[in-house]
Amino acid sequence: MPYAIEIPHTGAADVLTKVARAPQSPKPSEVLIRNHAAAVNFIDTIIRRGEMPEGMMPDLPHVPGVESAGVVEAVGADVTQFAVGDRVAWMGPIGAGGYGTHSIVSAPYVTKIADSIPFAKAAALPVNAMTAYHMLVNLGGAAAGKSVLVHAAAGGVGTMIQHIAKHLGMTVIASVSTDKMDYARAQGADHVIDYRTENVSERVKEITNGRGVDLSLNPISGATLATDLDALAPLGTVVLFGFLAGLPTGTFAEDLSKHFQKSVAVRVSDIYTYFLNAPEAFQADLTRVFALLENDILRPQISTLPISEASEAHRQLERGATTGKLVLTID
Repeated sequence: MPYAIEIPHTGAADVLTKVARAPQSPKPSEVLIRNHAAAVNFIDTIIRRGEMPEGMMPDLPHVPGVESAGVVEAVGADVTQFAVGDRVAWMGPIGAGGYGTHSIVSAPYVTKIADSIPFAKAAALPVNAMTAYHMLVNLGGAAAGKSVLVHAAAGGVGTMIQHIAKHLGMTVIASVSTDKMDYARAQGADHVIDYRTENVSERVKEITNGRGVDLSLNPISGATLATDLDALAPLGTVVLFGFLAGLPTGTFAEDLSKHFQKSVAVRVSDIYTYFLNAPEAFQADLTRVFALLENDILRPQISTLPISEASEAHRQLERGATTGKLVLTID
């Protein structure tokens, strides 16, 4: 019996409810996928709590899950790159319904996966790896010999940033809490900073012999933008991709103008901007990151729970009890 885990109304993790949900037929340019694993993301918990920004909250009931992996069950009339039985992974918009046995996804956001890749590992990749790859390569000008400061380096995106950056020949400086320093080293970090006990900007300057880093990838924001600007090398770039500590503090006069002669740049990155505005390029990069996975360059750190324990998965994510990516397996 096809089913899904839905959010019937906002609330704590135990509001998640299993419901029968029959799959629909794919329209042109769409693919119907029988999901075997779905990743859990912070946006799922934010929607469940009803804390999405104004105008972005989906209608309830809502089936969470924006990335998954499984097998193609049907294709739309004009879809030629996929066939029934193909093993695939996908990333979709809010409403794609990854927490369920079936999802319909537009073909540009689906990619084939090798037989050797477990579904749980494949499901853990799209959002984190695409976010990391897009920021490093398309926005950050990543290249051999350059350096990158990775905030929240023990998280899912931070892990992927480290793997890709090392593959590209970059020097990786990881910023993590005390208990996650060994984890960051195991992912390939050349240098690890304990942000709880060390001054990140000062340590970056020490590590780089006073020059600073070429790129900082920052999901924290808050006061960290100002310290990142201090830590940048000439022509360096900060990419903000989250607000875990709230919106950036400070002003142009106090912060950016102070570093005017370094010609620094501040960018923001929402992977869905790329997703919506450049679908062909997005799919090409999605194929690239899965090739990195197949070649063991990307090594997503995952833990799994059966989808029947989706509420527990949300609780673990919200209390910071996970490292890497949490994935739900779907019978």
